Amino acid sequence: MSIIVAVTKRGRTVVAADTLYLTGSHKDYASDLVGRAKVSRIGSSLIGMTGWSLYQNIFDHYFSRLRRVPTLKDEASIFEFFLQFLKSLRDRYPFIKEQREGADSPFSDLDSSFLIANRHGVFDVHGNLTVWKHKDFCAIGSGAPYAYGAAHVLYEQLGSAKEIAVRSVEAATRFDDGCGGPVETFMIK
Repeated sequence: MSIIVAVTKRGRTVVAADTLYLTGSHKDYASDLVGRAKVSRIGSSLIGMTGWSLYQNIFDHYFSRLRRVPTLKDEASIFEFFLQFLKSLRDRYPFIKEQREGADSPFSDLDSSFLIANRHGVFDVHGNLTVWKHKDFCAIGSGAPYAYGAAHVLYEQLGSAKEIAVRSVEAATRFDDGCGGPVETFMIK
């Protein structure tokens, strides 16, 4: 229940996200929480995650124990990182139940989605570990269908990656009940 959008245009990449956190029927906003953001800077990458809020705690814990920051430069290196992350979920975090993508699927499911943006591009990681690189824009979270529609229409109309990303998040927060709050933006350095 979130929306995170990355837009690349004219050599600039901007990631934008809503700031609403839902735990059951309880709402919190990033401005009321200390150290919470749906997008984190890990090394030279921005990593956004949607799904269970607990994943942020797990991700922070997992990264704090790594000896070196992973290089997330292409689909293969990102896939390898998430394979190790999935293995760690099973080994280190016994409170996580085994998830399945669908009743007939043979694949595990992280039950969350991830967006990675860096100087090498914009990638999304689906719950089943499928990794895709995107050319112009990408959206993850419950508001993604609305954000994709907005980004598709706005991409040729607007010149700024930031404006496209922000307006796409705003469309999702307007129409998806799992998205809300002010928009946060992050730039790729």
